[in-house]
Amino acid sequence: MTRIWPLNTNRTRIAFEIYADCVQFGGWLPLTQTFTPLRFRDAVATFGAGTQTQYALDCIALAVEAGAFASREELKGKVFATEADFDAFCTALARYDWWLNERHYYAFTTLLDVEEFTLRSYAELAAEFRAEYAKYPLTPAEPA
Repeated sequence: MTRIWPLNTNRTRIAFEIYADCVQFGGWLPLTQTFTPLRFRDAVATFGAGTQTQYALDCIALAVEAGAFASREELKGKVFATEADFDAFCTALARYDWWLNERHYYAFTTLLDVEEFTLRSYAELAAEFRAEYAKYPLTPAEPA
């Protein structure tokens, strides 16, 4: 029988330096360990959805890892500047054709408190995100 190597539990590295142009639209700020609500629609209008969707996912994952959100109920209002930004993010995420990477998987299964088999792809994450946060009204973010 062929030997396999043990599972490497290192998380996917987030290369924040590639997001230098994105931070103007909100997100996780590693130096201050704070989160500014994402203006996702503005970011997509400027740069397109691909990089911005990945940036939003990485920012949310880092914030969850740092304990920046006290509860699931407050997430939608703290992560996205407006309801339209939340909807635009979920729509873009539903078009992602990839499996979740392990860092996003652990952050979002923890955040959404779902069984591990529930989230396998980004499209499934979009559906679960919409279903979960349909329960909570959006609390408007503080003006920037």
